[in-house]
Amino acid sequence: MEVRLLDPKARIIEALPRSEEDLWTLALIIRKGDRVRTVVLRDVSGKDAKTKERRPIEVLLRVDSVEFQPFTGSLRVFGVIEEGPDRFGVKGRHQSAYLGLGHPVIIERDEGFDEQVLRRLRESGPRGRAIIAAVDYDEYALAVMTSLGLRYVESRSIFLGPKDDPGREERLRSLVDEIASEIVKQASELGASVAVIVGPGTIKEDVAAKVRSMAPSLKALLDSASSGGEAGVEEALRRDSVIEALRDLASARAQELMGELMRRVSQGDARVAYTPREVLKAARLGAVEALIVVDSLLYADSEEGAMAREAVEEAERKRGEVVIITEASPSALTLWSLGGVAALLRFKVEEGH
Repeated sequence: MEVRLLDPKARIIEALPRSEEDLWTLALIIRKGDRVRTVVLRDVSGKDAKTKERRPIEVLLRVDSVEFQPFTGSLRVFGVIEEGPDRFGVKGRHQSAYLGLGHPVIIERDEGFDEQVLRRLRESGPRGRAIIAAVDYDEYALAVMTSLGLRYVESRSIFLGPKDDPGREERLRSLVDEIASEIVKQASELGASVAVIVGPGTIKEDVAAKVRSMAPSLKALLDSASSGGEAGVEEALRRDSVIEALRDLASARAQELMGELMRRVSQGDARVAYTPREVLKAARLGAVEALIVVDSLLYADSEEGAMAREAVEEAERKRGEVVIITEASPSALTLWSLGGVAALLRFKVEEGH
């Protein structure tokens, strides 16, 4: 993301988000009390007092909260207008603003933005994308995996007819061509460099071969799954080979860390912590090796949210790995069952610390 300092003490910055990952980073950085200068649409009085016009106006919004939904291309900011055109009488009114791709936004913070925050903003950007297809003879699903999580592009049932149907083979060839074409199309549009194709039968091999012939530069990986469709996609995400292929994606890395955390729990290994309070305690002691947290917990205006935010800052300060995931990530549901945040520890934290 492009970032410019507009104040020598880094109290005012201009950010230009160019990807969904940039918007997500802004959602994690912008906090209650910050001020955002942007253009909003608002109903204002028209030429006569009886009419209203919806017009774009520039305002300075004091932030109450933010809301980010992956794959929408916008970030919503809620707050109260501190500055706006006097003739419209908008000062003090509640307002929401949508921050979109390709539109610069000015953010103000009284105490300034520290180097860690500025570095996170500048280093933000796409972390890679992958297509995952789970194919069987009766259903298939196609999903895109990004650092923000998993989004299904298509999911449907298939009917090829009975095995002795003379038209079955032709329908099968047509289906293979159709699925391969969709994989190549989505990969091209999204900039994905990897396509993972899984399933229980040989149809996945036919699809992979077709993909390779259509797009030689697209890395097509094969693995097995007990079914096609969405269940097959979910199963694929637990495969070591798939996790390895998607290692650069935060959502895939979280899946790997959650697998290790659950393994430690099942084996009675005490080098784990979960819930905001316990993870914060471990982070303060420098015990956190890797921390996983759901982003919406970091937005929360609550004691748990404050503890999670401090735990992230402490872990980063003491060189622990921090992986932040969205609600769209496959690991999010399991992580919420543990309080929204969990950590793998370098050493056991004794009771009472």
